[in-house]
Amino acid sequence: MNTDLAAQDAIDRLNKVGFANLSKLDKTLAACWLFDAGVNNTGFARYYAGKRGNLAFYAPLALRTIGARQLAGIAAEANAFFGPEGPSPDRDVRRGQLAALPEAARRAFTLLEERYVNAEEDVDDCLEAYLNRTLPPK
Repeated sequence: MNTDLAAQDAIDRLNKVGFANLSKLDKTLAACWLFDAGVNNTGFARYYAGKRGNLAFYAPLALRTIGARQLAGIAAEANAFFGPEGPSPDRDVRRGQLAALPEAARRAFTLLEERYVNAEEDVDDCLEAYLNRTLPPK
């Protein structure tokens, strides 16, 4: 199974039907893919500020689901700065939450980004293994 295609298909379905109407597999694929792309390409603050951050609330669970426990922990630590409810799935609300974070949280994001990019786990590898475990062979 090509993880890139599977994730893109999940994101296409997300855009078409919304998160609540996705299967667990599609929720997991979309959240992992968008989180990894967002954090790797722009860092935590910009990930949360952008559309990709709409699924930030689900990223720790999705990453644990695919076996990326270390990365899930990092995602959970970053989400914790938004309080017990975590980052809002609504971009405008989340941007307000982000703006209200203290400077210490932004500094912590930098340290979490370093841990994320230096982690031994790889989202692509974990997604591929997850898909191989989850989907029936062709």
